[in-house]
Amino acid sequence: MAESVPGNTLRRSRRRRAVVVAGAGALALTLVGTTAGCSSGSSGSSGSGSGGTTTITVAGMPATTSPKTRQQFLDAVAAFEKANPKIKLKPTDTQWDPRTFAARLAGGSAETVLTVPLTEPPGLIARKQIIDLSAEIKGLPHASDLDPRALAPATAADGKVFGLPVTEYALGLVYNRDLFTKAGLDPDKPPTTWDEVRTAAKKLSDTGVAGYSQMTVKNTGGWILTAMTYAYGGTMEKKVGDKYVPSLLDGPVESALKQLAAMRWQDDSMGNNQLRSRQDSERDFAAGKIGMMVSAVNSYDRYIAQYSGKPADFGMTALPQQNGGRSTLLGGLMAVVSAKATPAQRAAAVKWIDYFYLKPAYDPAAAEELAVAQAADKLPVGQPTLPFYAKAVSDPVDAAINKHANILAGNFAPYVTGVAKLDYQVEPPVAAQDLYGALDTVVQAVLTRKDADPHEELVKATERLGPVFEKAQSQ
Repeated sequence: MAESVPGNTLRRSRRRRAVVVAGAGALALTLVGTTAGCSSGSSGSSGSGSGGTTTITVAGMPATTSPKTRQQFLDAVAAFEKANPKIKLKPTDTQWDPRTFAARLAGGSAETVLTVPLTEPPGLIARKQIIDLSAEIKGLPHASDLDPRALAPATAADGKVFGLPVTEYALGLVYNRDLFTKAGLDPDKPPTTWDEVRTAAKKLSDTGVAGYSQMTVKNTGGWILTAMTYAYGGTMEKKVGDKYVPSLLDGPVESALKQLAAMRWQDDSMGNNQLRSRQDSERDFAAGKIGMMVSAVNSYDRYIAQYSGKPADFGMTALPQQNGGRSTLLGGLMAVVSAKATPAQRAAAVKWIDYFYLKPAYDPAAAEELAVAQAADKLPVGQPTLPFYAKAVSDPVDAAINKHANILAGNFAPYVTGVAKLDYQVEPPVAAQDLYGALDTVVQAVLTRKDADPHEELVKATERLGPVFEKAQSQ
């Protein structure tokens, strides 16, 4: 069973550096993109140079298609090197991609510092592909104030910590406030159950839009179905003996699928296109063609910057629940270090992770500097996020950022209030991306074939996943 942690600490707080693409629980939500770029070799090929200089490669540089944020990243690299003259950084714009990641690790071409979805650290730890950072973390500022829940996805059973948080988010329901009003729905009282989602979707569809849209390709179908399953009180995997197996036939997954099937075939409230990627869904949502969809807070960034959506129309609430459920899916990114790193590289890597990813979460001055820059660039400032540190550390950061907030806070109020009442469940612990991919096929079948039987589709997915789970846990 996926670990469940209390969801009572969400507040309106800091935003990560603008160059970080936040919220990558599912591979296609935020990080799968081009992997072409300036890869500079593996951590194993970049060690201590002349004069005692330690060289490391670091992933995460934005592509050339985003010149402003790419330059911000390079400016941060230059500032870090100036403050740490014995460390040399070689940045790459290689993003995490499940199709190439394992091969890059095995072949030794992966960077020293990697950012990976929360689904990945357990497997990387088990395969000894990333390195224990516990000793280095103890020496970081405010190390004792780090929230164990933020570290949990990269914490081994023996308590050793193999990664640090980059972004973490809780999925919710995004909705168009203007479309709600036109459909006779109250935008300040969005759905809290999936039955209410169904009712609202039908009313929205009667106005000529897709009342609700489900992402279904590039693993997003399985990822969103997992979140729905959590909201129905279920899990996607369970432990039998000392190994995990799929729990797709336990009931809640099928209940969630039947709800989607009813909305699609009985209500005709999901539009005509049932093969949507994250980009497809977000683009059409910003254009006012979709009333509701499950997504993360950071989708607002793209809604504004990429798709020119209207700020007043964007609304967000907590993930609707059903059948006694009270959970939402926790996702995000962790920064980890290749097991090929030398001790000097490991120390340098943790310094970079702290400087680039963590400092804006504990240093009010750094947080405010970023908020000012983001506001000047007309980027959203002040969206709800999950704090990495105890209140004594994160409250001053929140205050510094909120002086420059430029969002309509009331549009996110249902999310802040609702998520505070939910538990967080992390993503499935074994072969999560394989699970998501198999479930893409299931969701697509249910939404494109009226005669598709949700139970039979789940039986087929379970059979396909059996050998995958066996292999994943035998390494």
